[in-house]
Amino acid sequence: MKSKQRYYRTAALLGPQSHHAAYRVQRRPLEIPWKLVIPALVAIGLGLWIWLGNPWYLAWENLEVAGVYAPQLKYDIKVVADIVGYHRFLLRAHEAEPRILEAMPQFTEAKVRCDLFPAACEIALRERVPALTWVTGQETYWVDAGGFVYVAQGERPDLPLVTGPMPEDAEGRIMLWVQQGVAALAELGVPVRELGYDPERGLVWTDPEGRRVAFGLGSDMAPRWRSYEALTSDLAARNMFPQAVDVRFPSRATYSLERTW
Repeated sequence: MKSKQRYYRTAALLGPQSHHAAYRVQRRPLEIPWKLVIPALVAIGLGLWIWLGNPWYLAWENLEVAGVYAPQLKYDIKVVADIVGYHRFLLRAHEAEPRILEAMPQFTEAKVRCDLFPAACEIALRERVPALTWVTGQETYWVDAGGFVYVAQGERPDLPLVTGPMPEDAEGRIMLWVQQGVAALAELGVPVRELGYDPERGLVWTDPEGRRVAFGLGSDMAPRWRSYEALTSDLAARNMFPQAVDVRFPSRATYSLERTW
């Protein structure tokens, strides 16, 4: 019995074979890292809201002015402050303070305080206290106790009034001497809303008889007043009526029968 012979095909006998095998491709589902994406989206949304949201920008109605009652003045202060419309993180409140004081010297202090959210600010002001009204030409000024001169903000009939050229003294010393003289004359009963100022003779008053009286400056007015009374009484006894009397130096008081100044 013949035995069966087995023939084995080899790669050489089979010749070139296709290497493409039929595999089923299994696609894996897309894995989204939600733990990272969600916080990132929240952060982006929060950033956009902070940058674009209206509550983060200072609105006109959210800027308050304390210590001022005149509506027009409040309006002017807001304009000068120049912080309305700025984003809260770009708003430089400390830069507004010197701008206000430079533009409005009637205030001695300006403090700007702002809330973080919603954007809101308050400007607190401290106003100078006028001690004297000064009229020169068509302009009216107020002078505070320290000699600082600034434009009058209204009518103050309760203040002493001086009329004449403004003293030229950068340090305000002359103005302080003027105020000392006004206060001393007020104690002597001189109407301090009827005073004038002469650069050479200081404070000048026209008495009820029409005489011009030069008192000078400073607080030592009592001896000058006595010199004025004694001189005018002596001249009246001699039937003389001076038009001008200068008692700046009480021991050397002078007079003129004509209005020379």
